[in-house]
Amino acid sequence: MTELKSIKPEIGFKFQANGKNYIIEDKLSIARHIEASKLELHLFEMSSSVIKSRLISAYNDLNGSNKDKTVKFADAATKIHNLVNNLEQNLNFKDLPILNYCALYINSEDEDRRTISKERIQEKVNDWQEAGFEISGFFLLVLSVLPHVKKDFVKYMEDISKISKTQIKKEPKSKQ
Repeated sequence: MTELKSIKPEIGFKFQANGKNYIIEDKLSIARHIEASKLELHLFEMSSSVIKSRLISAYNDLNGSNKDKTVKFADAATKIHNLVNNLEQNLNFKDLPILNYCALYINSEDEDRRTISKERIQEKVNDWQEAGFEISGFFLLVLSVLPHVKKDFVKYMEDISKISKTQIKKEPKSKQ
């Protein structure tokens, strides 16, 4: 039985795949940044502020604190349904855009960092697949190491934490 390999999701980590030496880096050329922006729209269509805004809007519909000052269960349900579907769609890695995104930051020793092509990205993904790497290290790399995404992810988690704390304070104590 062949075991899967893992990458360590940190800048400077080196690994070998399909006879090539790769290193995780944190700088992008203009061409790679443009490609990263396109992939971010696909991967993270909703920023933390958009998610927060949609959740607050649904919350306001449920509590009658919306602009109409009426409870709108159906509107809230629709907003939450759309949000869940959108999140699910963006987290469904059918074509593994997460690996394509990582390919912008993970480079072979002799690679020209100024440019990138779909073919070069696919070649890297094929190398990693051929070498037997599992996906979670790449996913963690995007979420926890890369500065641009890390900032949004941390802010999202902080916002969720604040919302949870606010809800706990507002919940009435149950009478026994």
